[in-house]
Amino acid sequence: MTAGLWHAFAKINLGLEVGRLRPDGFHEVRTVYQSIALADLLEVHPAPRGIAFTCEGEEVPPGEENLVVRAARALQTAFSCKKGARIRLLKRIPVQAGLGGGSADAAVALLALARLWRLPATPPDLLPLAASLGSDVPFFLVGGTVLGVNRGEEVYPLPDAPPLSIVVARSPRGTSTREAYGRLDGRLTPGNTLFTLQRIVSGIVEGKVGEGLFFNRFEEVTGVPEGDAAALAHAVSAVGGRLLLAGSGSAWLGLFTGREQAQEALRRMAHRGSKGLATHTLTRKDYWERTVPSQEKESL
Repeated sequence: MTAGLWHAFAKINLGLEVGRLRPDGFHEVRTVYQSIALADLLEVHPAPRGIAFTCEGEEVPPGEENLVVRAARALQTAFSCKKGARIRLLKRIPVQAGLGGGSADAAVALLALARLWRLPATPPDLLPLAASLGSDVPFFLVGGTVLGVNRGEEVYPLPDAPPLSIVVARSPRGTSTREAYGRLDGRLTPGNTLFTLQRIVSGIVEGKVGEGLFFNRFEEVTGVPEGDAAALAHAVSAVGGRLLLAGSGSAWLGLFTGREQAQEALRRMAHRGSKGLATHTLTRKDYWERTVPSQEKESL
């Protein structure tokens, strides 16, 4: 028996404001998360005991350092579960890119293993456990368009944002989240509590938000796009759209209201000898229909 092949979809941040450092060591964050169609694949199988984890594709932390393994251990502890699993991860989401791949994998591991082990846990039940694994992990138990507050772990579903076509391009060097926040600290004042997401949230609720409103505070300390990301920046300048940093970096995004713009951006990048990944946003309905294997949908 297997819990099937689960999709762990990446995210972008349509708006990302970072505030002061909190007493608990985390920064105050206000963000609008958005699911996109770029995904890792997670397969789980029952085992008599223990957690056996393998990964193909992008290099990720091994063993107990990996978020998928940590999610499995946390779920076992929370439910006093002694069952085991074999977990295989096919990694497609670029790492250290700001796309939330590790967090998506952890959240989907919670869902898949809860089903495999027949634990009494719905996605809302798993939110506290997800928050203990990472600030953005709870988002992946909601999906679609979501407001995140506090350190980003407190999530509130929003109406689906208007659809966007997206081109993802990587800079040559990855950026860890810790490093990115460290760079930004010098620009934050202790009393900084000004958050500027209201116009984005209002526009989403009213169904008329434009890509010109999207922003990311980390762009202040990231520097100019390089490599494939520089080619994307030139393409966006030529064809229109919005260039936006993905999360804390290092990937950059070209956001377009039409697929034709995205395709033209990819062509212009190719002429420069660069490449990008084409994807698009997901509604919350699409997110859940595509995340969960068909045989598991009725049990969620």
